Amino acid sequence: MTTCHRRSLLAALAFGVLAATIPDAATATAATATAATSTAATATAATVTAEAGPLRLTLPAPTGRYPVGTTTMHLVDGTRPDPWAPTPRSRELKIQLWYPATSTAGHPAAPWMSPAEQAHLESDYFGIPTGRLAWPVTHGHEDAPADRATRHPVILYSHGSRGDRSFDTALVEELASHGYIVATIDHTFDAGEVEFPDGRVEVRNTAAVHAMSDAEIVAVRTADTRLVLDRLTALAAGADPDAEHRPVPRGLGAALDLTSVGMFGHSMGGATTLQALHDDARIRAGVTLDGPVFGTVAGDGLAKPLLLMSSGWDSPARDAMWDALWPELTGWRRQLNLKDSGHLSYSDLELLVPQGESVIGWSAEQLDHFLGTGDGPHAIAAQRAYLLGFFDLQLRHRRTGLFDGPSPCYPEIAFTR
Repeated sequence: MTTCHRRSLLAALAFGVLAATIPDAATATAATATAATSTAATATAATVTAEAGPLRLTLPAPTGRYPVGTTTMHLVDGTRPDPWAPTPRSRELKIQLWYPATSTAGHPAAPWMSPAEQAHLESDYFGIPTGRLAWPVTHGHEDAPADRATRHPVILYSHGSRGDRSFDTALVEELASHGYIVATIDHTFDAGEVEFPDGRVEVRNTAAVHAMSDAEIVAVRTADTRLVLDRLTALAAGADPDAEHRPVPRGLGAALDLTSVGMFGHSMGGATTLQALHDDARIRAGVTLDGPVFGTVAGDGLAKPLLLMSSGWDSPARDAMWDALWPELTGWRRQLNLKDSGHLSYSDLELLVPQGESVIGWSAEQLDHFLGTGDGPHAIAAQRAYLLGFFDLQLRHRRTGLFDGPSPCYPEIAFTR
C-alpha cells in the first residue's frame, strides 16, 4: 500500500508567507495585451483594500525537521567588467543563503524583499499603489547559527529574466528545512530589482540584456554561478567573501558540503542551470523548470543527472529544444509535466496572485495563461516533493520511488519520458 506524506498546503498557508514572481520577457507581452481590461477592477479593489488595511499574502511553512536560517551577501568580481551596467564597473551580485539552523531564538524572520525592492516591484510590474499588499515575512531567520552537526549539500538557484532571487522561496525554504544549503542568486541587471548594502536599487537593464543573443545572456549568468561557487569555496575555507565583510552566521562555512552541489532554475534560470552543468564540474546534478536550451550544452549534451519539468504552457520552441537535447543526455534523465499549469506555476506567483487578486486584478485570461487551471497549493506541494526527491537521490543517494512512474500522491505530475 502506498502511503502519501502529502502536506495540506491549504492549512499550512496560515503559518507562512508568499513570494512573488514576475513574468519574464517571453511572457510579459501577453500580460500587457490583457492588462487594460482589468485596470478599473483593480482600482476599485485597491480602494476597498486600503480601507480594510493591507492584504496579507502567505506561503506554506516548510515541512522539514530543521529550522531555517538565512543571510545575504554582496559579491564583487573585480576581474570581470559588468556587461549590463549602465556605467563601467566590476560585476557585482547579491546572493542569499538559506540553510539548516540550530536555533532561531533572537533572530527575526527575514522579509521576502526589502521595502525598496517591493516598491519597485509594485510600480514596475503590478502597477499598484504601495501599501495595498502586505508583503511576506519568510520562514528564514536572519543570521541564525547554522547546523554543523554534519556538512550539508549545496544547491544553487537561478531566477528567470526579470525575476529575483526571492521568486521560488516556497521551494527554497523546503529544501533548507530538509538539510540543504541553498544559494539564491540575483543576476544583477537581468533581475527585476536588487538592493545593495549602500542602498542602491539596480533594476533590469532591458536594452543591454536584449542587445545580446540568448546564448550570450546565459554565458553571463553562468559566469555568475561560477563566482558564487568560488566564493562559497572561500567561505568554507574560513574566509568572509562579503564585499563589506559583514559577519557570517556562526558555523555556516563549516556546514557547506561543496563535494555535493546541485542546481535548479526557472525559465531563463533553467537555461542557466543547463549551461552551468555543462561548464562547471563542481555541479553534479540539475533541474530545469520550464526553461529553454541555449549555449554550447545544446550541441554537446550532458552526462550528468538532469530533471526536466514542463508546464502546460503551449511552447513549441521549448518542446523542440528539449526534443533535440534528449538524445544528447547520457546520464540519468527524466521529463515530467505539471498538468493544468502555466509558465509561472513554477514560482510563488502560483499562490501570490490568487491570494492578492482583489488588489492585483489580473484578468481571467491572464490567470489562465500564466498560472493554468490547476490547484495552486497542490502544484507547489508536488514541486517541493519532486525537487527534494531528485536532490536526495542524486546528491545523497537516497532511494525514492517518485521517478519510477506516476504517483497517486501527486496526480498533478505526468511522466513524459
